[in-house]
Amino acid sequence: MAKAKKIILYGNADCPDCMSAKAALEKAQLRYGYVDVLAGLGQLKKFLNLRDSHPEHYATVMAEGKIGIPTIVIDDAYIYVDNVADMNFEALK
Repeated sequence: MAKAKKIILYGNADCPDCMSAKAALEKAQLRYGYVDVLAGLGQLKKFLNLRDSHPEHYATVMAEGKIGIPTIVIDDAYIYVDNVADMNFEALK
């Protein structure tokens, strides 16, 4: 039996792309953690630390004036920022 993936979605309810990513994860019936980056200072700091410590994943979106949500982190190793709602979530099962 394959080990379950640890999946964390960083986003906010006011972000349409975040809600699309959340819906895609739920449609694929994957368990995931959700961090609303605007729910409090701790959540915002957690996201900014992730973003600022991995500029290679965020350079394009930041150049476009975006903050980088939604972000999906898988197993604390793989970071996805662009087009996360279009990911193949079935492959994560």
